[in-house]
Amino acid sequence: MLQHDSTAELLNLKEEKVKKVINTGSKISIDIQYDINPHSCPACGYITSIVHDYRLQKVRDIPIHGCQTIINYRKRRYRCPVCEKRFFEKQTLVPRYHQFTNRFAYYLLTLLKEKRSMSDIAKSQHVSTTKVINMLKIVGFEKPNKLPRVLSIDEFRGNAGHKKFQCILTDPVHKKIVDILPGRESHYLTEYFKAFRNRNSVKFFVMDMNRAYLDIAKTFFPKATVIIDRFHVVRYNTWAFENARRKAQSNLDTSLRKYFKRSRKLLLSRMKKLSQDNTDAVSVMLSLAPELTDAYLLKEKFYAFFDSKGSHEARDKLKEFFIFAQQLNVPEYAPCVTMLTNWKEYILNSFDYSYSNGYTEGINNKIKVIKRIAFGFRSFDILRKRVLLESTK
Repeated sequence: MLQHDSTAELLNLKEEKVKKVINTGSKISIDIQYDINPHSCPACGYITSIVHDYRLQKVRDIPIHGCQTIINYRKRRYRCPVCEKRFFEKQTLVPRYHQFTNRFAYYLLTLLKEKRSMSDIAKSQHVSTTKVINMLKIVGFEKPNKLPRVLSIDEFRGNAGHKKFQCILTDPVHKKIVDILPGRESHYLTEYFKAFRNRNSVKFFVMDMNRAYLDIAKTFFPKATVIIDRFHVVRYNTWAFENARRKAQSNLDTSLRKYFKRSRKLLLSRMKKLSQDNTDAVSVMLSLAPELTDAYLLKEKFYAFFDSKGSHEARDKLKEFFIFAQQLNVPEYAPCVTMLTNWKEYILNSFDYSYSNGYTEGINNKIKVIKRIAFGFRSFDILRKRVLLESTK
């Protein structure tokens, strides 16, 4: 008896009585049974200890020393002498309608937090992929009760639930995912945000240049300061200069074209961060392609604007950039100028507050990894739960 008690303690089966343990090297079988205890009849409430019969149930448990573990649970049925009701004994080992223990279910959820495909997890635990998917389905990630003070919004290519893009909401201050929505369209956002009562508590709304997001911010968060993520602003400058570089090098001979292409990072780098040798190299390239000089000057003027310490200084330097852009008239910079003109107010806010979509973009990269490992998700619900589960580490 002492040996069985020690085994039960080791296996964390304290309420259950361990009858026998068989280890074949690749599989461990554990025979268990509960003590006979008085039970209340679920039909009439009469207290009975009369055993009607036994049913053997094979239950999956967490692996021990890497071996597949099976619990042979001798399940007891009681009989009520008053109403003749038959019912199973109460136990906490196995969830109702399941063939695995509670702790095995928790173990599967722990594995789902890892960057592994569900088929790989199923194979390693000797269960079907359907069982792993069903385990994920029963996980509850409810809609949050309130929104954070700083709300970041972005989209990612999920290709789930018949939608190409899904929408992600995060709290960049506390590094948490708020929720994931099935689409980025206005009707999804409207339906989601209108139920929150603390919308006025949102003081900052961080986004990229998306008119739908701006409309949502103005409608549901009128007291929030809208901030355009600076990374998305810088990209316009990069795209503009890269287009100018490609156009300029297209007029050069083959060897120079290859040289310009290999030196693109040097051209994109800020002049004040270049060594003297690299500065001389850039000067030579601009002399070989003088039509690129104006674009290079605009690129440097843009970065001078981005070096501003606050919105007042940024506003003045942005005016200088607009004047230079008008005088130099580089066609490739027209989209950048248009963007800065249309979103100026919200871009300038980013110079006074340090909030950004950096955390959100990091989560989007994690989602790409999860999608690639899983070879994509057809179900939005499974995608959402897998991402939210992975983020609870």
